[in-house]
Amino acid sequence: MKSMEQTPRLSRPFSWLRRWRGGNRPGGDHEMSLTEHLGELRTRIIVSAVTLTVMSGVGYFLANDILRLLRRPVDPLGMLVFTSLGEAFFAVLRIALLFGLVAAGPVILWELWRFVAPGLEKKERRLVGGMIPVMCLLFLGGMAFAWFLMLPVAVKFFLSFGGATLKPMLTLSSYLSFVISLLVAFGLAFELPVVLFTLIKIGLVKRETLRRQRKIAVFTIFVFAAVVTPTVDIVSMALLALPLWGLFELTLIATAKAP
Repeated sequence: MKSMEQTPRLSRPFSWLRRWRGGNRPGGDHEMSLTEHLGELRTRIIVSAVTLTVMSGVGYFLANDILRLLRRPVDPLGMLVFTSLGEAFFAVLRIALLFGLVAAGPVILWELWRFVAPGLEKKERRLVGGMIPVMCLLFLGGMAFAWFLMLPVAVKFFLSFGGATLKPMLTLSSYLSFVISLLVAFGLAFELPVVLFTLIKIGLVKRETLRRQRKIAVFTIFVFAAVVTPTVDIVSMALLALPLWGLFELTLIATAKAP
């Protein structure tokens, strides 16, 4: 006798979980069990971890060249100094890890995408899949924007307060912290169009609502910039907030025909 018991239906916001839980992997002809799902998750994590380790290793061997590149904005000041025994070593590790994260980022996103894609509908797969290369390009674009435009301005601005009576002696760790924080902050901030575009496409946010609440959105952008920037001065906040504001306006233009 067949059982009349049925699996409880999930609410609409969690419908993707039902499809993922009972979905097939591409090329498969059977439903995957929880153990098989966990096994595949393990594979994705291992591939991502190995890629990150290898790229970080490459970054370690390139650390001196990367450091020479990063210190160009302060080259006229002479050599950077370190004030503790392990400071230079840990600085090299930070550079290697940053290089590894940037270089392995596309692979990590791809592995994450391959794991969750079968649980999405065709329309959702097309939307999210198309966002991955855009996310990578925007992140690199944000870092490039910070490096070529914002960092020289910020360095010049801060050094100007020394005047003729103070001599700057920048430590390696403090300078790297400033540069890395600025690069990562701009890289993440430039993902704003992807976030807004996705929210509009899936119907969680309406474009007209964003347009009507533009003042609140701009205020939120400046608050976010004040929290994320590595320093507390208004110049650093503006250097991040103004490009974000521009990206917000461009997103509204790009989604003018979005349902």
